[in-house]
Formats: sequence, C-alpha cells, structure tokens
Amino acid sequence: IAIFFIFLVVLILSENINMEFLVGIQGKDFTLLAHDTSQAHSIVVMKSDMDRSKQLSKNTLMLITGPVGDCVDFSEYASKNIKLNEMRNGVIASPWANANFIRKLLADALRTRNAYQVNILLAGHGDEKDEHPGPQLYFMDHLAAFAKVPFAAHGYGSFFALSIMDRHYKEDMTLEEAKSLMNRCIAEVQKRFLASMPNFKARVIDKDGTREIDLNE
Repeated sequence: IAIFFIFLVVLILSENINMEFLVGIQGKDFTLLAHDTSQAHSIVVMKSDMDRSKQLSKNTLMLITGPVGDCVDFSEYASKNIKLNEMRNGVIASPWANANFIRKLLADALRTRNAYQVNILLAGHGDEKDEHPGPQLYFMDHLAAFAKVPFAAHGYGSFFALSIMDRHYKEDMTLEEAKSLMNRCIAEVQKRFLASMPNFKARVIDKDGTREIDLNE
C-alpha cells in the first residue's frame, strides 16, 4: 500500500499542468485574479515566487498555467502580437477582442504538431464604447475551449474552489466580498489538497488598469 501511495503521489505531481492553481472572480466593476506561486517539477519544488500573469494590454491581464516552456512561448508571442497591433493601428484592443485573438492562437496551434499545453484565465475591463463594456472574465483551456464566465478556476484546486464559488458567488460583488470568497477558496485548497500551496499573488483589473493587492488586507 505504501509503495502504491508513493507511486500515486509521484504520478500526480508529475502532471504540472494540473498542479498549478488559477482562480478568477468577476465583480461589480472589477475582476479579481489569483494564482499560486509554487513551481514544481515531479516531486521537487523548483521555486516559490513564480509569476503566472502576463499583461497583454492596459485593460487585459492573462493568467497562464502549463509547462513552463509553453507558458513563456505562448504568452510572449501573444503579448507581442497584441502590442504590434496597437502600434500599427493606434488603437488599444478591447478585452473581448484580445480574448478572441488568444483563443484563435490556441485553436490554430491545436491543428498543428506544436499545440500549446496551456490553460488560461483572461480578465479585462472594457470601455463604455466597447461592444462588451465593464469587467470581463474568460476561461480557456489547452483544447481552445472558450467561455465568458462569472468565476473560473484551473488545476486540481478547481475541484475544491468551483463548488465554493458556485455556492457563495453572487452578481455585483464588491471587492471586499470577492476577496473574502477568494480567501475561502484558497484556504480550502491549502487545507484539503495533497500538495502545498503556501503563497498566492492576487491582482485586480478595473477601469484604472491592473494592480496587485493583498487578499488579507
């Protein structure tokens, strides 16, 4: 039994794409995102200050999880193309446009031999003149599934977090209410999940842009 348990632990820990945890909640006039900062390979924690976020534009932030090479390659490729579009056309794309562009990159790569094994949460805040104004949260996975959602999570931690958010989420949440709900999700993952996730980073995206916050303040 002990040998089987050790084998199971090693098998689970080797699936890095699921060991990482991303979570997002859309509020009244903002979107709150958080991710763990542990980077593991097999049974070894390589670093504890991993930043899984990528600023795509002033109004759009992406959290990405998966193999490190794919995450870096895809996030850099996507962000630089979005920046190139801004420079060529002099227009900052809306979060809705950025989300569809990201989804197309995933879908195109999926039909080649170089598919990206990444899962993504993308958040933004659209201007009043945009087709989709206000706060937005989009869920995407490595098979290019795409959905606009009020809350979302990726990784094994989502098994714990989604049920909590499904029960306690409500529309037009304030920032303090969203932080409280986020803390409940993180506390449950830290308590119940096999792997240790001691540290998290959180960011808020609203009409003023993106800022890092402390969930405990």
